[in-house]
Amino acid sequence: MKRVLGLARLGWPLFLLCFAPLALAQDERSVTSPDGQIEFRLFLAQPEPGALFHLAYQVLFHGKLLLDTSFLGLEMHNQEPILGANLGLTSSHANSGAHYNSLTAEYMQNGSLGRRLNIEVRAYNNGVAFRYVVPTSLPVEDFQLDDESTEFSFAREVGTAPFGHGSDVPVVVEQRGIGWVAISEVSTKDWPRMMLMATEPKTLMTRLARLPKDPSLAMHARTPVISSWRVISISSTREHLLDSGLLSALEN
Repeated sequence: MKRVLGLARLGWPLFLLCFAPLALAQDERSVTSPDGQIEFRLFLAQPEPGALFHLAYQVLFHGKLLLDTSFLGLEMHNQEPILGANLGLTSSHANSGAHYNSLTAEYMQNGSLGRRLNIEVRAYNNGVAFRYVVPTSLPVEDFQLDDESTEFSFAREVGTAPFGHGSDVPVVVEQRGIGWVAISEVSTKDWPRMMLMATEPKTLMTRLARLPKDPSLAMHARTPVISSWRVISISSTREHLLDSGLLSALEN
């Protein structure tokens, strides 16, 4: 997936850069952690000028941008465009559970007869998690998945060298002056295991394990299907990242 050309290289003022991702956003929804220190924003944005609008998100920690505009999508076999592009928000609702606030947003692709995609988000005091839910619809009854295009685009560079051939999760990243992040997953039955690859110095992309009997696919099932949780643990210090209980909370 192509991303927008860095506006800083074009000499845009810094105060304009801070608002550039949101200037292109549509249908924004957000959810915050119970203590108000973590915010997850979900919206539609263009990867590049003139492109279809894609589902995207941002994560803020203590009011600072931790994950910049990161695009979401599922690459369906022999179906274009990607399930995550050309969407319209049909409904959304917020809720709360034990130690988290939640948001569920429902989308329709290409009008009333299009494919459907829901995003479920939970915001805890020590991180956020989200997952895809693909309901049954006429265009997607037989669910054949080529790959998953979930981005984690950090506010600051993480480098490409450690992720050139893909990395197992958890992956721990420091964002100096902001905090520490660990990206991991909580598996859901039948969803393929994920790895992370660097596509840009600031961006990691999810890649899925292949089916042993058909390496051209990552998954073949019947809808409805629910993905594994994509978990973003967040802390001011590295020591508290992976012992926060966030993963065990999502397993229940």
